[in-house]
Amino acid sequence: MITLHHAIKITAPRAEVYRALTDIAEMAAWHLGRIEGEITPGKVLTLAPKPGMRFSWRTDKLEHDISIVQTCVEGSGTSPGKVLTIKISDADDGRTLVELTDGEWSRDDSHRAFCNTHWGEVLHRLKTHIEKI
Repeated sequence: MITLHHAIKITAPRAEVYRALTDIAEMAAWHLGRIEGEITPGKVLTLAPKPGMRFSWRTDKLEHDISIVQTCVEGSGTSPGKVLTIKISDADDGRTLVELTDGEWSRDDSHRAFCNTHWGEVLHRLKTHIEKI
């Protein structure tokens, strides 16, 4: 089994990054498509980046300014059941480090490469939004 790993450094305080990842109004400013629900333990967030595509994530755990853990409960292919973990920490250079993992994926899963590309795009949009590049 394979876990997807992504990381990015953002020039902003951890609290600002965490807010962009957990506040629905803030998320709507940088995420593609429609966003519904809430990011609260036990609640479901639904992302519809384009017509005909929906992903719903149940929030399992929130640690303020530190981490977000969610489980996919609706999505294409083998997405349901996969666990998404986002960790937020101080980088050595004064920026904020955002680390994302998504898994587990089988080696032959045809959706894995597309999902891997998607997470890289998501983190780049987050960085661009926060840094106002």
